[in-house]
Amino acid sequence: MICKVRETIEKYRMPLKNATVVVAVSGGADSMALLHILYSLKDEYNIRLIACHVNHGIRGEEADSDEQFVKNCCKKLGVELRTLKADVPKLAAESGMGEEECGRKVRYDFFNSVAEKALIATAHTLSDRCETLLFNITRGASVKGLCSIPAVRDNIIRPLIDCSSSEVRAYCADNGIEYVNDSTNFEDKYTRNRIRLNVIPQLKAINPSVESSLSRLMDSARSDSDYFDSLTDSIIAASKLSDGGYAVKYFSDEHEAVKSRVITEILKREADIRPEKIHIRLVEDILNGGKAQITGGVIAECKDGVLMINPTCENTEKWERDFSSLRCEAPGQILTGEIINISELQQSQNVHNNVLDFDSIIGRPVMRSRNEGDKIRLAGSSCTKTLKKLFNEKKLKNRNTVPVLADDLGVVWIYGIGCCERCKITEKTKSVMIIRGD
Repeated sequence: MICKVRETIEKYRMPLKNATVVVAVSGGADSMALLHILYSLKDEYNIRLIACHVNHGIRGEEADSDEQFVKNCCKKLGVELRTLKADVPKLAAESGMGEEECGRKVRYDFFNSVAEKALIATAHTLSDRCETLLFNITRGASVKGLCSIPAVRDNIIRPLIDCSSSEVRAYCADNGIEYVNDSTNFEDKYTRNRIRLNVIPQLKAINPSVESSLSRLMDSARSDSDYFDSLTDSIIAASKLSDGGYAVKYFSDEHEAVKSRVITEILKREADIRPEKIHIRLVEDILNGGKAQITGGVIAECKDGVLMINPTCENTEKWERDFSSLRCEAPGQILTGEIINISELQQSQNVHNNVLDFDSIIGRPVMRSRNEGDKIRLAGSSCTKTLKKLFNEKKLKNRNTVPVLADDLGVVWIYGIGCCERCKITEKTKSVMIIRGD
């Protein structure tokens, strides 16, 4: 399998030569195989190898045992090891993220902190890639989604991406490599586990070589996606104007597949958002002239053949509306509030994005544009920031159109960004306010 991994490294041009490589090691079969293979290749590529293990604080004694197992293995190999113990469930609750999303953020923040300009090697396999493909399809994947997990993204490399899980386990067995089993991998309450435990076996019953077949599909999608990305970049470069606008003549008559990609990329670059189909359609509808509110803080306008995103910047007038009735008009949309009991709050609700502890609001609530000197400590954050700094970080240009909810003590919520620490949902919350924009 080392030969196959070497081929993968060359195929995807993974820049391993003379690199510092941070290897994510959970203790499972995939990560242990990756650690041993990179250890075998370290002299060939002149690699500095650093193993990293994160204890997520989810599985109690089992997780502690896994951590000790990784420590023993790295000591035996003579590989430098860094470890992190985090309370992911607590961090997820404080930040409003799901545990899986929060865990991923914790891991990659840690990996990136270990060494400057290091590569991060993760043990994703062909089997993981197939599971992600099926997961993406069930959610309505684009061609980009059909590419599944990339072999290389930024400083992240995945040397096992062309190896199946069965090949990895066979390699471990042949080379006497010990590993641990995560008990949660066998619980089908998680979507990916259900795909792995239930869907993949059914597909293999139809076609025993289904992973190879799906690999060809993903490689084909990746080739198409790379072509469209290159074409999109060329059109954007040609259409970009010095004043920040885009000449629509370069893409308005293009095929839908190209035009939608160009608009998507423009919105990403200019407004720092990941647009959905409805947002792309709103821009398409005004390419012959017009103006559209894309999200709470993003406006698109096409005039004289030039598309501008947030063209008015700070020129929009200040505004303020009473929100005591839980309804008001904001620039480009209607904002409404709903009060419910905490028991009615769905777990899928993004707790800190558009949901607040209603009883924590002091005095009269008003919906308004930002004011000079406004500050907020976002839920789950350890620091207070001015809205000016926060909007700079979010790359928002048309800042006076962004709805801000304030009470007698200050800013409590910002559209599309979240609520303050004071008004976040806690175990003491009884009444919940849900804010929606139409």
